[in-house]
Amino acid sequence: MFKFKLENIIYTYIFICIIILGTFVIIFNVDIKNYNIIVILTFIVNGIIILIELSKSSELGYSLKEIFYLFMFIFMFISPLVQYLYSKFPWWNTDLITSEIVAYANFMIMIFMLLYLCTYKLTMDILKYKRIKYKSSINIKRSMNLFFIATVLCSSFIILKTGFSNLFSRATNIPRVESSTFSLIVSNTFRAVPVLYVALNLLYIKKNNIIYKKTQFIIGALLMILVNFPTATARFWMASVYLGLLLIIKRKFKNPHLFKTIIIIGILIIFPAINIFRYNNFLDAIKQGLYIPNPSDAFLVGDFDSYSMLARTISYVDTYGISWGHQLLGNILFFIPRKIWPTKPIGSGAMIATQMGWSFTNVSCPFIGEGYINFGIIGVVLFAIILGRLTALFDKNYNEYCFTKEKITYIELVYPFSIGFLFFILRGDLLSSLSYFIGFITPIILIWLFNYEKNK
Repeated sequence: MFKFKLENIIYTYIFICIIILGTFVIIFNVDIKNYNIIVILTFIVNGIIILIELSKSSELGYSLKEIFYLFMFIFMFISPLVQYLYSKFPWWNTDLITSEIVAYANFMIMIFMLLYLCTYKLTMDILKYKRIKYKSSINIKRSMNLFFIATVLCSSFIILKTGFSNLFSRATNIPRVESSTFSLIVSNTFRAVPVLYVALNLLYIKKNNIIYKKTQFIIGALLMILVNFPTATARFWMASVYLGLLLIIKRKFKNPHLFKTIIIIGILIIFPAINIFRYNNFLDAIKQGLYIPNPSDAFLVGDFDSYSMLARTISYVDTYGISWGHQLLGNILFFIPRKIWPTKPIGSGAMIATQMGWSFTNVSCPFIGEGYINFGIIGVVLFAIILGRLTALFDKNYNEYCFTKEKITYIELVYPFSIGFLFFILRGDLLSSLSYFIGFITPIILIWLFNYEKNK
């Protein structure tokens, strides 16, 4: 026991050193053009809160709580600090992002983090001596048989509508489907089916130490890779899919900070490098080679626009007022076609960009900003409480069930993929991220309904 604790202390010490040294290396590479002592102090306070929480290790070496603080570290601390010191924020209308706005945004982030932490701990304390018994579990063999048929059908449709040679680059991996609504279903739900089929098989192998129908599994795995090729899908989708499968295979990390280190490396190095496939076909991208940007310059691009869009959200609300839940209603009812609901809200980021007259509107609006644009500071409080409650429930229940030899539960199938999707939801905007996540888990909902009816 002492050895285990000593190992954790060593791992934690190394992780903290990496974080602190990495931060200093990035900051020292910045050509400082902006400086306000109050703003810097707010950044330091938030950084200390984040570092304290990241230094804590979870039982499995990963959790939704850790993903939350990783997001806060990268998108709400280090990248905005670099952007502020450079006086260079992504996109336009940067004159709106004054030192006063930055200080207020940091204060809002601080409130959000502390409320999230309190809610998370309170929920964990309530659940500490409770064990939720699931009344339903996955009928695994029936589900795998159905998912295999669906995998062949959905994958074949994607390959036929996209073209085999176009499956390997994001620039060409576009199914030729006229309806935008059906195209969204193909991109999300159809691609999710083979992923979930492979995940079910991996869960079955973990529980029973045997492969169920080996030939079918090999075919399904190959189809899954083809229609979800790493360089051909959006980066958040690629991360959610392959990290989710990794967590099903490797359920616990001996080094409790290894997974967080992998995430940081992936976002700072791998994600910028593979962005070339977004604009070039596979062969052209390979010829050009991968480009790894300067550590500090990497934070100045649109991929790290969450904080700047939070600042613009504050300016937007100051000018136009809060939406009183109108934006949230559009997020919840995202599945209603715009033909039926002509006044359906667009994404919050796109709405702000449109109001500012930008021609490019594919920008983010972070989860904190969604709370603020809907209900002001009260919305920030409510969103922090809701997020803290939900992540605590998922973390607690997954930790209880992932090592059991009992039947496979639905949370074992959903949770590993929610790790990546949480990052996307926190970055925003909520309309697109929520629709993608719901689209991904739709096959799970359908199989639950089918098994429920069969069991009845």
